[in-house]
Amino acid sequence: MPLSRMTCPACGAELTYHSRKTVAGKIVCPYEGLAYSDLRAGHDRIYFGRWRKMDAGPSDIIRAYHQIGRHLQAIGRALGNKDLPAARRDLAKAADSHHSGDPREDSRDALRFMDNALSYAHRVIDDLLHEIGLPSHAPMDFAEWYDVVEVPFRDEW
Repeated sequence: MPLSRMTCPACGAELTYHSRKTVAGKIVCPYEGLAYSDLRAGHDRIYFGRWRKMDAGPSDIIRAYHQIGRHLQAIGRALGNKDLPAARRDLAKAADSHHSGDPREDSRDALRFMDNALSYAHRVIDDLLHEIGLPSHAPMDFAEWYDVVEVPFRDEW
């Protein structure tokens, strides 16, 4: 069955889906009703993004770098004044990694730094979820909604 693409009106994620994933003709958003759905969808959009594929070009990597920066800002807004020191430390580490991974600087380690920034961002999202008694976010639970066969360099760092 062919896949279709859409940008979810609920969470903004660019999704790939099978037409069977509809309810009464309406596409079901996998993040709908979840706490911090915008942060989860933002994370997964980057995590499953083209920049992590072996054939990614420079523009894919630069686009992802900017997406990570905007995602970190959104996480910072969500964190707000919450008393979560570990989350604040992880957000600071994410920001440091992000700044170190600017692909325009011609760094050999740009992809590793970008991946680290996204990993630290994921930890902050998990801290926010744990604060309200929810389990960690598991991106692979949403993989079927994205055009992904595998996640390159997932365990290589």
